[in-house]
Amino acid sequence: MKKDVRTPVALCLLAATVTATAQNVPPEQTVPAPQQSAPTPSPPPPPAQTPTAPAPQAQQPAAPAPQSPPPPHYQYNPAPQSPPPQQYRYQYAPEPAPQTAAPALTTPPPPPARPEWVHTESRYSEPRSQFEYHPFRWHIDGGGTLTQRSNNSLLDNGWNAGFGFSWYPTSHLPLGIRVDGTYNEFNARPALLNQASASYGTRVDNGTEKLWGGDVDLELDLLTASPNVRAYLLAGGGWYKQEFTYRQTNIYPGYICFWWGCGPGYYGVDSVVARNTTGWQFAKNAGIGMEFAMGPRTSFFVEARYMRLNPKNGTSDFLPIRVGLRF
Repeated sequence: MKKDVRTPVALCLLAATVTATAQNVPPEQTVPAPQQSAPTPSPPPPPAQTPTAPAPQAQQPAAPAPQSPPPPHYQYNPAPQSPPPQQYRYQYAPEPAPQTAAPALTTPPPPPARPEWVHTESRYSEPRSQFEYHPFRWHIDGGGTLTQRSNNSLLDNGWNAGFGFSWYPTSHLPLGIRVDGTYNEFNARPALLNQASASYGTRVDNGTEKLWGGDVDLELDLLTASPNVRAYLLAGGGWYKQEFTYRQTNIYPGYICFWWGCGPGYYGVDSVVARNTTGWQFAKNAGIGMEFAMGPRTSFFVEARYMRLNPKNGTSDFLPIRVGLRF
């Protein structure tokens, strides 16, 4: 009987022990560390010799529960700014490109054939030359006139002045037409004064001759070694008038003044004895000249002509030498 009572008592104690053990075990904790938890020691068995229950095996660490993500850290992210407004700058509009001329032909046309005769001013149209062709050119001139032959014993050398123009009909011929108007004046020599005294029956103290008229000449230009210098020939005829004036000088007493003072003295008075004017008379001339370029249109020239006048009372020969400007 006693043996039967002990058995249920031992079972009860075993059940109580197991219950107590189960209540003392702490609940499972979710530990993120991967270390294994040590086994919990079981309480000592009761003093009674009862069959002990097997010790619980060490529990495997449970897989770590997934951690919730940490709360987001709110950072200030400024909104993207819009690009700065475009700065408008005033710019000049580009100039239009110049229109280029149509491309020249690969093979230029042959130059026109040059004429056999070319006017000297056209010939000197090179960049290094200053002569250019102009249909009309004006000139002024002046200089001295030398008396020749019989006039050399009757008249002193005189002076001349004039003006005129030249006309070149075409640049293909070195030939032009020149028109001159000239005035000449001479003083009478004693031989002419004596002839006048004998003719008029009175004393003749001085006299002058005036010669004026015009010429129409052909001018032929000649080539020279220098492009800025040219020679030319002149030949033609004209019409002239002559006027002879003879004077007598009479001396009278009076009151005269000089640079150092005034006082009594004598002074002369000229009175005209005679004045003769001829009609228009034909004159022929021929000469040569040299022209020097001073610019595209202006030139300087020197020329000499031999002129023979045919008056009714005999021939008169002159050699005018002129210096002038052409423009």
